[in-house]
Amino acid sequence: MNVTTSYGTWANHGDRRNASVEATILDAINGGDSDWQERMETSGALDRIADDYRDAIDDALPEGISISGNEFIGLHHTDPDYTDAIGDFDIRAAIEDIDLYAIIQKHDVDN
Repeated sequence: MNVTTSYGTWANHGDRRNASVEATILDAINGGDSDWQERMETSGALDRIADDYRDAIDDALPEGISISGNEFIGLHHTDPDYTDAIGDFDIRAAIEDIDLYAIIQKHDVDN
């Protein structure tokens, strides 16, 4: 049985200005004109961006830590599968290495 614990929230590790992954995405596209933003929303592109971004975040995290909603959860230090690599992992640095703008570009309705 795995024993899990919170490693913090999106605001702690991902984006201190936003409480959610989706809010960070909205901030990232905020420079586009309102018609484009609306097309991104109505086409489902924003949902696909969020799905791909969340997948990229999970891929960047080590086995034993994952993002669930807007919280990072992982193995508790008392779990037999816990390693120092999990406890020492820099979640923020891993997220900073993900190119959100490339994901947005991939789903841009104008491409």
